[in-house]
Amino acid sequence: MDFDARYKNLNAAQKQAVDTIDGPVMVVAGPGTGKTELLSMRAANILRKTDELPENILCLTFTESGSVAMQKRLTSIIGRDAYNVSIYTFHAFGTEIMSRYREYFYRGAEFRPADTLSVHRIITSILDTLPYNNPLTSKMNGQYTAIGDIIKAISDLKRASLTDAEFAKLLDATDEALEIASALVADAFTDRISKATRDKLANIIPKIADIGEAMPLDTLQPLSGILASSLQRALDDADAHPKITPPLTAWKREWMTVSADKKPILKATKYQPKLRALSQIYSQYLAIMQAAELIDFDDMIMQVVHAIEVNPELRYELQEKYHYIMVDEFQDTNLAQMRILRNLTNNPIVEDSPNILVVGDDDQAIYGFQGAEVGNIIKFSQLYPTTTQITLRDNYRSVAPVLAAAREVIVQASERLETTIAGLDKTLTPHTETDAAFVEIVELATPDAERGQIAHEIKQLLAGGAAPESIAVIARQHKDLVALLGYLSEKDIPVSYDRRDNVLDDEAVRQLEHIGLIVVALARGDHAEANALLPELLSHPAWRVAPETLWEISVKASNTHQSWLETMRHHEHMHPFWVWLQSCAKESEHMPLERMVDVLLGTTKLETEYVSPLRDYFFPVAEFEQDASRYIMHLENLTAIRARLREHEIDMTSPRLADFLGFIQQNRDTDTHITSLRHVGQDADAVRLLSAHSSKGLEFDHVFIVNATDAMWGEKARGRADTIMYPPNLRLSRNAGNYDERLRLFYVAMTRARYTLRISYARENDSAKEMLQAGFLLDNSIPSRSIDDPHAHSSHLEAATQAWYAPLVSIPTSSMREYLAPLLFRYKLSATHINTFIDVSQGGPQTFLLGNLLRFPQSPSPYANYGTAIHATLQRAHDYLRAHKSPQPEEDIIHEFGKSLERMQFTDEEHALYLQKGGDALRTFLRAKYATFSPEQQAELNFNHQDVWLDDVHLTGKLDVVQFDRDAMTATVTDYKTGGVLTSWDKGADYQKMKAHKYRQQLLFYKLLIEHSREWQRYTMARGVLQFVEPNPAGEIVALELTDIDPSELERFTQLIRGVWRHIQDLSFPDTSAYEQSIEGIHQFEQDLIDGKI
Repeated sequence: MDFDARYKNLNAAQKQAVDTIDGPVMVVAGPGTGKTELLSMRAANILRKTDELPENILCLTFTESGSVAMQKRLTSIIGRDAYNVSIYTFHAFGTEIMSRYREYFYRGAEFRPADTLSVHRIITSILDTLPYNNPLTSKMNGQYTAIGDIIKAISDLKRASLTDAEFAKLLDATDEALEIASALVADAFTDRISKATRDKLANIIPKIADIGEAMPLDTLQPLSGILASSLQRALDDADAHPKITPPLTAWKREWMTVSADKKPILKATKYQPKLRALSQIYSQYLAIMQAAELIDFDDMIMQVVHAIEVNPELRYELQEKYHYIMVDEFQDTNLAQMRILRNLTNNPIVEDSPNILVVGDDDQAIYGFQGAEVGNIIKFSQLYPTTTQITLRDNYRSVAPVLAAAREVIVQASERLETTIAGLDKTLTPHTETDAAFVEIVELATPDAERGQIAHEIKQLLAGGAAPESIAVIARQHKDLVALLGYLSEKDIPVSYDRRDNVLDDEAVRQLEHIGLIVVALARGDHAEANALLPELLSHPAWRVAPETLWEISVKASNTHQSWLETMRHHEHMHPFWVWLQSCAKESEHMPLERMVDVLLGTTKLETEYVSPLRDYFFPVAEFEQDASRYIMHLENLTAIRARLREHEIDMTSPRLADFLGFIQQNRDTDTHITSLRHVGQDADAVRLLSAHSSKGLEFDHVFIVNATDAMWGEKARGRADTIMYPPNLRLSRNAGNYDERLRLFYVAMTRARYTLRISYARENDSAKEMLQAGFLLDNSIPSRSIDDPHAHSSHLEAATQAWYAPLVSIPTSSMREYLAPLLFRYKLSATHINTFIDVSQGGPQTFLLGNLLRFPQSPSPYANYGTAIHATLQRAHDYLRAHKSPQPEEDIIHEFGKSLERMQFTDEEHALYLQKGGDALRTFLRAKYATFSPEQQAELNFNHQDVWLDDVHLTGKLDVVQFDRDAMTATVTDYKTGGVLTSWDKGADYQKMKAHKYRQQLLFYKLLIEHSREWQRYTMARGVLQFVEPNPAGEIVALELTDIDPSELERFTQLIRGVWRHIQDLSFPDTSAYEQSIEGIHQFEQDLIDGKI
């Protein structure tokens, strides 16, 4: 459907938003009101009515799925140009800025990520230096009780992009406002609340509003303003109420408390001492992280904010690039994201009227725990006084009963735009009808009965013809979904569910830990400990020891008074295992950690007869296609723990196996989970089990909301109280104790339903404690019923007793396609992946599947680590030149290389070898080529967020060095290579021809990448250079160039890309063992892929 046809289908409010392309616009869009269509049509309209290029439009969303949905919709309207519209998540946008403008983020050192344990250690070290009476240094059982809240608070501050100085200034301003306002309010509430109280408050509101404390940022609201507004609303409510006292009493309860001397004060006054202590800790934390060259998870967006604010040239370039900005889910923005928007739009040329449209709904603000600030919606009109406000009220998703019920719930929230903006009406008008529509609240006796009833009703829906994927069960917490799995499995109901597992509980990880403990015990000579651990280890089926053998060893050891180790040494079948154990113990003390882990898994072999069976047991390739779920579960968990371990290695020098075991134990001691997200079941043809947060943006014909009790959703729901509380003008993180946010979350869950909505709860919980339904469901018109004798309740009781292992019994055997579907959805093809896929000499597609798609974790080879260090060093030399406009001293470069090597895992001998080898190579290279370095060259140019498409093939890549010639509109790509030097594309030994062939295709890929990218598509890659860093035998630094590319060669390679992509998307990984393992075999396999013969 073209633009004009789609435009005719828009309602009046949508048309107004699409047509209002200039100036600030705020669209209040309730659920199901067609905001994705609106945003896409508005982008198309901007391109129709202006001379702007697609890349001048910036669209920001909060989820990858939101970005994909917008791009798909836009593609259907404007075609290929949709790929050039700048559509990002906020996180991806920050990453793109850091990658695109690397010179503004050069910090003179290579900062490394600090993992959770490192942050915990740093905060502990700071607390150790503080006096005993500091409000944040209290201890219990020798541990600081506030450490978790301090870490969370620092994360909150960083998500708001507040520096330590800005935070301190904010506390100063807050102290000023509290000192004046507390005295005024306390005087008004000295006596019993009466009409006189009301009159006193009316007199002090202007005085509070006039305090006017100076705020460090214009995106922050003064506390005095918020306090005055809340008091005014309380007075208005009191004037409208039959009695004056209830609204004023409610305000006093919310805002006030008593001091130590029993005098009334504002609650925020009590927060200040801990916030001052936090300010001191925050300042020290930043200093320690800077000195240690560390960053944490929240630093990225903070760095972007401050880079834009302190570098006018960067800010101006971004403002010149993005002339139109649209933001989806604006209610979910936090202060840091708001600061980015403010900097992109705060241009003197446009004054207070930039071209920015935001779409949001305060009633769907559910991410307070991530620092989202619903107040940004209110603040928007204050920042941009000429804002056009548009309200979308036509709902195209839900039937009238669903909308009516949801409306009855949401109007009970206290913080709403409807109560803030005069004349705003957000009542939704339904445009969906069905005879089967209904909403009901169902009360059952027990959680067992509730789960059984849900399973029974879902089974009935399926029997009546409902598609499984049109049904969703939504809960506030995952435990309610896990408890339901067994009931659904009992009725053979297919499910789709994303659950988070603690990697440390994974069976494969526990076996790895167990054998590691034995090996380390042997290495330190603790044979008693090793013997104590052996029986449990060998009883696991992974080790393939027959029970008879274990009994035989046990009896013999007992009769001869020998240890298990000594008995196994002389046992015919167990002797090879004993030899392997001894070898592992010896190697563990000097072998780099990741290689040692590979030995224990069986990925790498020692010079022994025995090989660890763990890899074959947990990752049986032969069974992969029949049961992908088990394979991928263990794989993801193993990958997650190794990734976290690499982050943690900043605290280790030459980490060894004992360090790995200590790392695991530290995580357990600090109750730190290493989380892995696991997908259970399949997406298609399955009932969806969702948390309320993850249901956002989705819609279903039939929705079940479970455990709708007051203890879960309502007033009685209590999370752990925060030690650190913020003043009302700095609501950085609202936790589960926030009633309004839980109410909004329930509203989001309700409005996922198109036709039917079933809300259920049990009168008592699993411990037989009495439960009440959520308070906001009382006193409304929603039909309700009570079921005392649910269908087949005895079988449900039986299922309930098995609930502890429900995740195991309920996961159906999944095909490879079902389990890899999420990977394929996000997958982008790179040059490295193509070369792996076509290299029949190394297993080709099978190697690609294991190493690239599934990413089976394995330690890099010493030479690969060496190459990585060389690349990182040269990248930093380029970054230095671009940032300083002068070359980095040669010896500093060599020093950087040494630091990079220190972070790699080598034996002592390997480290010494590569330190010398790399230092010599870099000195030779710099003497020959350093003069060719230029500030105009861009290093490590990342195309991950450039949305590069070659027809239906999604491409990505990272280029070592690119130089763009703006006059000739050409690009030169340089790719650094370590290893043997090539002097020809088609001469030499067979292994050299294979290497040259893959290198050549890599440069061809880069040409396609640049010429199909969003930002550089108008450039032509005229020259590709393989620059060898190490000298040839004659001591010369040489390069191999690719110019004048034959169009027929590029076309053939394009067809090869399509062939490889097709196989990957079809999950077809053919056996290539019949092909000759040579350059001829590679050529033949490529041609067969192109011709579709394989």
